[in-house]
Amino acid sequence: MDGLLPEIAGWASIRRYDTRSIPNDVIKRILEAARYIFAENGYEKTTMLQIAKAADVATGTIYEYFENKEVLFFSIAAERYEVFDKELKIHLSGIKSAFDRIRKYIWFYLYFFQKDPVYSELWLLNIRVNKRLNDTISYPWIRQSGEEIMAMLKAGQAEGIIRKDVDLYVVRHMIIGSLEHLVTHWLLKGKVYDMLPFSEKISDLVIEAIRMK
Repeated sequence: MDGLLPEIAGWASIRRYDTRSIPNDVIKRILEAARYIFAENGYEKTTMLQIAKAADVATGTIYEYFENKEVLFFSIAAERYEVFDKELKIHLSGIKSAFDRIRKYIWFYLYFFQKDPVYSELWLLNIRVNKRLNDTISYPWIRQSGEEIMAMLKAGQAEGIIRKDVDLYVVRHMIIGSLEHLVTHWLLKGKVYDMLPFSEKISDLVIEAIRMK
């Protein structure tokens, strides 16, 4: 969403904070509080004081870890993607077939976002559509998620179950685009239906399109 964030100097400074070096639960409390406050109030109406009160910390404590509100805003996505990656690895553990791994990825994506509607809305309707996202600390995690899918597709070609003439980058975009579209539709319709049954349908369409005939 263009205009969600004001222009700021030193935008690259957002990269300095890395949630993988979390020293204790203080940062996690701040990020959890920020997720709900940003989702409820929107970016412009959210203040660091509101987040500090919700996290039960002093405002100054937030600034020890996050340079400003913009850094904190984008750090939410970085933290959630870290959680996504860790949980995905658990779900994929022991699954060897590329097609089975693709099916599990698609199911898990929908499961992850359905169980956290607050973050789903913040991510897809606010953060994901911001044109400066690629310059923030969230972007490496987004790339890593895409690389997970690419690894599955390449493994499928090595197994001989995915056609060699398939453009894997197009397939990756097709998978991610389908999932993001479905979750966005679910959000805009008021989250009134279960997304998980769609995982099998999306998986079948993708696999049928790329399988070796």
